[in-house]
Amino acid sequence: MHPRLSEIATYVDAQRSALLAAAQELPEAAWPSRPAPDEWSVSDVCEHLHRVERGSARLIALRATEARAAGHPAEMDESSIMQCLDFASLTDRSRRIEAPSRVAPQGGWTRAAALAALAGSRSELHAAIAAADGLALQGVRHAHPRLGEIDLYQWLLFIGQHEARHASQVTEIVERLLSGAERPPSAVAPNAEVA
Repeated sequence: MHPRLSEIATYVDAQRSALLAAAQELPEAAWPSRPAPDEWSVSDVCEHLHRVERGSARLIALRATEARAAGHPAEMDESSIMQCLDFASLTDRSRRIEAPSRVAPQGGWTRAAALAALAGSRSELHAAIAAADGLALQGVRHAHPRLGEIDLYQWLLFIGQHEARHASQVTEIVERLLSGAERPPSAVAPNAEVA
């Protein structure tokens, strides 16, 4: 695998590990429980992440396949591109961003359903990375609904940073459910998110 993609894949998988480690602190029966009626449960967050990752992976695979068929050049640069999405501040949860309906959770997932769905969408992402391997992905661009036109490296980083954002959210949900704490009225809603 090209070093740029390897670096991104390692980062994205680390964010998934952090998310799952935080979620595993919650007993299985509590995964569908919401800290408040207008907030998401751990299962809801997992459903949302699955929807975002699955759609993004399919887009990345499609655009990479099209680029390869069109004779897009090979990637010759091995420098890190891990900062190429820093402008978006995706992990900053101090600002609330509503999830579009197409990626919003429908609710009611069990832990088993959530984990199976996340495993499936991660497999799709790894297949998309394989489809894109070796291409100069900075030259393959597609519009993101919130970030504007970004390249496929940025799409892949989006998945990781989006997951990091929600790993923090899951940590908060778990802490609140285990402690029974209510959210202070002035706090930013824990379900602030980017999709």
